Amino acid sequence: MPDPTPPVPATNPEGARTAGSWRWLPAVAWVVYVGYLLLSPWPPGESLLRVQPDTLREAVDLSLNFWLVLPLLWPDTAPSLNPVLEGVFNFVVAWGLLFWGFLIDGRHQRWPMLPFLLGTAFLTNVFYLPWLALRSPTTAPIDSPLSPLERGAESRVWPTLLLAVAIAAGAWAVGGRPGFDAGVNRWADFRDLLGRDRLAYSFMVDAIVFWLFQGWLVADDMARRQWHHRPTGWIARLLPFLGLIIYFWRRPRLLDQADRIA
Repeated sequence: MPDPTPPVPATNPEGARTAGSWRWLPAVAWVVYVGYLLLSPWPPGESLLRVQPDTLREAVDLSLNFWLVLPLLWPDTAPSLNPVLEGVFNFVVAWGLLFWGFLIDGRHQRWPMLPFLLGTAFLTNVFYLPWLALRSPTTAPIDSPLSPLERGAESRVWPTLLLAVAIAAGAWAVGGRPGFDAGVNRWADFRDLLGRDRLAYSFMVDAIVFWLFQGWLVADDMARRQWHHRPTGWIARLLPFLGLIIYFWRRPRLLDQADRIA
């Protein structure tokens, strides 16, 4: 996979223009994503233009079961859905939340990053791809203290928590709702959902798009920290989800620089 944003010094505008020339790629990907997945009749189920009440109810039920809190603590109250679908949903949401680790990339940008990160948590690539297209490549050093949110994004607790969520989601997909298999096989039912349910199908597409673009911000992030470790950089680009976890665990934190400024 080509490196779309090679490290360039903040004082090198020519290099920044070269890196910025790749911004058309996520822009085109967003047009294809929205056109195909949300608006076209080609994927399974109804498009956004003809969304049915059952689809809206399914989306609400999945949201109520966010991070499996309700099914684990109050199973009699929680909506009952295919546990594989619930596991995939929570895994994709955890993947979208993982990009908060790049919050510092929002500095020195024309557009604030926070709304895009919030949108990614709810509508995944509807918001993530536009940020990649709108942002300007920047490796500017830290010139002011970190905000509380930025300090949280630098913490290794955040990727560790999301890894725990992903593991729990996988365990739930395999063994959650033990009574579910009494009536229908969870895996056969999930395959059937993929063939007729636009929402279930969209989660799989989201995971693929996240994988393709998860390393887009890595090169700038490494250069900003003056840290060049090619194996970790390529792991972050190529290994789905876990690659970013490893990257966030290993990268030097910016807290020391920020503390010196403060």
